Amino acid sequence: MLLRGVLALIAGIAFIVVACGYRGVDVWVWDWADVNFSPRYRTRWGTPWKSLERMRLQCGLFGVVLVIVGLVTATR
Repeated sequence: MLLRGVLALIAGIAFIVVACGYRGVDVWVWDWADVNFSPRYRTRWGTPWKSLERMRLQCGLFGVVLVIVGLVTATR
């Protein structure tokens, strides 16, 4: 259980780093998604997201949820 909590914390922090745009990580993720997602999931912008702000918001919300889940799991 502790390992799952720690892994969730690490993933959550990584998503929050993307959401905050630390050192251009958000642009790197945007470019990575543009290259790796199949045409079925792409919008006309190339990525699954319509804008960089929407991607950052989604990553931020998911990161907060993962941090909360990680803290609850690690402290049980």
